[in-house]
Amino acid sequence: MSRVLLKISGEALKDTDSLVSINKLNIVLKTIQLLQKYHHQIGIVIGGGNFFRGREHPEMDKVTADTIGMIGTVMNSLYLKDYLMKNNIKAVVSTPFNFPSLIPSYSDTELKELYFDNIIIFGGGIGKSGYSTDSGVVMAATVLDSDLIIKLTNVDGVYDSDPKINKSAKKYDKITYQEVLDKELNVMDLFAIQKCQEKNIKILVMSFEEYQNIEKFFDGKQVGTLIGE
Repeated sequence: MSRVLLKISGEALKDTDSLVSINKLNIVLKTIQLLQKYHHQIGIVIGGGNFFRGREHPEMDKVTADTIGMIGTVMNSLYLKDYLMKNNIKAVVSTPFNFPSLIPSYSDTELKELYFDNIIIFGGGIGKSGYSTDSGVVMAATVLDSDLIIKLTNVDGVYDSDPKINKSAKKYDKITYQEVLDKELNVMDLFAIQKCQEKNIKILVMSFEEYQNIEKFFDGKQVGTLIGE
C-alpha cells in the first residue's frame, strides 16, 4: 500500500454546460475506485480555476483575487465530497480556514487517523495569498506522508514545450526533478518541485480523461511522465 495524492485542476471539473460537471466528478470517482483496487490511501487537492482565476482579473487587488480563488477550491472540495459520499466512499474536507459550524477543523494528527478509511480532500491551498495550489499539494503530501503525487491534467505528460503550440514538442517518459527545475518546465511551480525533490515524492503527470491508465502504471507499464530522482 502506498499513499497517493491526486492533484486535479478546477478546469478539469468544468464542461460547456456547468462549472462542475457530474460527468467529470464521475471520472474522479472512477479514478479513486481504481486506486482503491490497489489498496492505496488517497488524498486529493483540487484547484478552483473553473470558478475563478485571479490572473484573469489584473484590475483586482491581488490578495482579494487570491482569496476568491482559494474559496473556489473549497467549493470544489465540497462538491466532490458530496458526490463521493453519495457513492458510498467516505470523505472529509480539510481547509486552512476556520469555518465554524460549516466545515470541521482537523489537526494533522486527526487527518492521519482519518486517512485510514477516508478520502482526505484539501481545499483552500495553504490559506495565504501569493501561493499557488501547487504549494497546497506539497503541504497536503507532507501531512499525509504521501510518496506519490498523481497530477491529472489536460495533457498526457510533460513536454519540452507547449504541445498545443509546438506540434514538434517532445514528451518525456521520465524526467528528474533537477531537469524540471533547470529547464523551468511548466509542470508545477518550482517551489513545489523543489519540495518534492527534498522529500523524494514522485510525481506522475497524466491525462485526466485517460484515468484508466493509472491501472497500467501500477502494473509497471509506462504511463504519462514520471518525475523523480
